[in-house]
Amino acid sequence: MVNFYAIISPIMPFSLAQVHEFAASVKAVLGKALDKLRLVVGRLLEAALSKVPPHRRRLVMMSAAGFLVIFVLICALLARSEGPVPAAANASQRQRAGDTAIIPYEELFLPDEPDFIPGVILEREQRTVWTASDAAPWWQDPLKNGEEPWRSLIENTVDEILGSVP
Repeated sequence: MVNFYAIISPIMPFSLAQVHEFAASVKAVLGKALDKLRLVVGRLLEAALSKVPPHRRRLVMMSAAGFLVIFVLICALLARSEGPVPAAANASQRQRAGDTAIIPYEELFLPDEPDFIPGVILEREQRTVWTASDAAPWWQDPLKNGEEPWRSLIENTVDEILGSVP
C-alpha cells in the first residue's frame, strides 16, 4: 500500500492527525448529506408509487431503473467524448493504430468560409453635380425613341383638363 501522506507531506504543512481529523469531519458531513438525500428520495418514491396501482408497480420501477441506467450511460459517454481532434493529432493516432480506413477531418468536412462580406454602409456621399454619363443608366429621353406622339397626346389631354377648369 502506498503512503500518500509521505508523498505530500513535504508540500503540505499539516500533520497526520490534522489530516485524519479533516477526513473524519468530511466523512461525517457527507454521511449526513447522504442520509438526507436518502430520506428525500424515499419520500419522493413513496409519493410517486402511491399513485401507481399495486399490480403495475414492478413494471414502473423496472422501467424507471432502465431509463436511469440509459441516462447515466449517455451522460458518461458525453462526458468522455472530446471535441474535434486537430489534424496532427488525428494523423499521429492513425499511425499509432495502424488504421488507414479513417477519413481525415479535412477531407470529410469543408473548411470554414472566410468572412469576406463587407459591412453595411448606412449612408453615402451625395453628389452636387450629375453629368449626363452619370445619369445615363437611370434616365431615358422620351423623345429619343419615337415617343413624340404619346407626349403630344398627354400634353393635349392635360391642357384640355386645365383649360376647362375656371
